Amino acid sequence: MRLLPAFLLLPVALSAQTSVLFIGNSYIYANDLPNTLRQLALSLGEEVTVASSAPGGYTLLQHASYEPTQTAITSQQWDFVVMQEQSQLGALPVDATSTEYGALQLLADIEANFECTYPVFYMTWGRENGDALNCPNYPFMCTYDGMQQGLRNTYLYLATMNDAHVSPVGVAWKNVRDTQPQIDLYVDDGSHPSVAGTYLAACVFYCTLFQESCVDATFNSSLPAETAAILRGIASATVLDELETWNLDEPNGTDALLDDYELGSDYVTVVHNGAGEHLWTCTNGQSFTTGTATFTFENSGSFVVTHTYNDPCGNTDTRTFTFDMVVGLDEFGARPQYNVMSNSPGLIDVRGAEAGGTLTVFDAQGRMLVNERIGGSNVQIASPAGLLFWRVSGEKGTTASGKVVVR
Repeated sequence: MRLLPAFLLLPVALSAQTSVLFIGNSYIYANDLPNTLRQLALSLGEEVTVASSAPGGYTLLQHASYEPTQTAITSQQWDFVVMQEQSQLGALPVDATSTEYGALQLLADIEANFECTYPVFYMTWGRENGDALNCPNYPFMCTYDGMQQGLRNTYLYLATMNDAHVSPVGVAWKNVRDTQPQIDLYVDDGSHPSVAGTYLAACVFYCTLFQESCVDATFNSSLPAETAAILRGIASATVLDELETWNLDEPNGTDALLDDYELGSDYVTVVHNGAGEHLWTCTNGQSFTTGTATFTFENSGSFVVTHTYNDPCGNTDTRTFTFDMVVGLDEFGARPQYNVMSNSPGLIDVRGAEAGGTLTVFDAQGRMLVNERIGGSNVQIASPAGLLFWRVSGEKGTTASGKVVVR
């Protein structure tokens, strides 16, 4: 038998693959945006694996409880997960829609699956002649420019609040409309993308994910080479000239903020679910290196807990939290069972509370947002939106705590 030369038995070195999951609707599956990105990247020497969950018309809130989307998120450790809101909702003020609420739930699921995943918000484009459906209630939606500004505002807000990236497809879209009006980015419905529109989106995504120009790509889809080259140039300039604007200079959103906490009369338990390295210290002298830490107190007072977190992605973050402790109140009776939730935008519902007690609400950085007396066992109290922590203190000294998402 003839032996093969030894060097032929060596494994061939392959470039590292980049994995991207797209979550959205028809703006993703029209003309197969994920595969267009894959082919564009391949022509530039990058191997990208793609998947998507994109039922027609779906919102972020629907995706948050949609089993195929949840299965896709947990199917592997993604490098990037792209989130696209329904095209009209994404342009409306966040306090008038479920967009932020749905985004928060998806972000929590993505973080729980793999904390090194970069969340990316897909800024879409305004409809060709504005949105007639929402025009009567939101006059800015009557025109393309007004709707595009609304989309820009929403997606930049979501990215800034959640340390996520923005893929500014809508801004590149506007640049093409303003400077190259001969290139039609829409199909006949004035909403969905033409092949040119999808190609432009793929170019913007390549520049966003790799933070590199795509002008040298050789994949043109089914477009004339000259048209494809124009779109690649506009996409590259749109993304790379404003990296800070699109939050691309931010690390991947992993931080030392609390995932949960419980406050008792003489203890506080703090929780961070990250798989990296933890260091908790408190001004009472105690310290811990576990994800969950319980500090105990012999005396009443104000105490500062500091959490330093080194995540598996190589990022470090430090946060401090202040807790006001009143030691020795548990003797007044057993802790009641409170039910605290948010069923309506801007409102927290408190059930089972003692009349005369107090609801205190904090953000994830420990800042007090609400401190309201409770007038009955079933009350509603106004609250800012977001992922918040609550504490109910009864008149007899009983306490209970937890977290709630308010939209």
